[in-house]
Formats: sequence, C-alpha cells, structure tokens
Amino acid sequence: MNKKISLNKELFWDVNSDDLGYLKDSDFIISRVLNYGDVEDYKTIKKIYGIRKIKETSKKTCYTSNKNLSFWSNVFNIPISLFSCRKKLLKQKQSMFGRR
Repeated sequence: MNKKISLNKELFWDVNSDDLGYLKDSDFIISRVLNYGDVEDYKTIKKIYGIRKIKETSKKTCYTSNKNLSFWSNVFNIPISLFSCRKKLLKQKQSMFGRR
C-alpha cells in the first residue's frame, strides 16, 4: 500500500498489497476488512476512513456470507434491504437448492 497501513497482509492474498493506494483503493480495502479482517483491522480502517465512508462502502460490498451481511447490518444499523449484494447472495443460496 502506498501509504503504510498496518493491515494484515493476508487480507490481500491475491494482489500485491504494495500497489494498493489507501485513497484510490479504499472500497477494495474496506470490503476486504469487512469480509475477512479482525477487530484490529477494523480499528485501523476506522481511523483512516471514518465511520461514514465505511458505512457507505459496506452497502456496496459483496459479502462472502449472509452471516457477514447480517453482522455488518446490525453493527451499522442499516436494514439488509439497503445492501446491494443482498440479491446476489439470495440467488446463490437459491441456486444451491435449485435444479441441476
């Protein structure tokens, strides 16, 4: 990351984290922390981006599970219906039980 941010490097297993810019890649960084980060990672992004930016990004994030989606919905007090990824998660869940 261009500006040194002390986040767990394992969050960015698929990219070169040194190429990430904390401003230009903010949505990507926040999304990774919301899906895979720990409390320390969250505290770090909260200091850098502020709660308003994190809440806005959380609504655009594609979550890895309904559990993550529900957690952040409760933490930020945002109705699940306002998360754009909700429909995608529902489709994935439905296709697991659908016809093959």
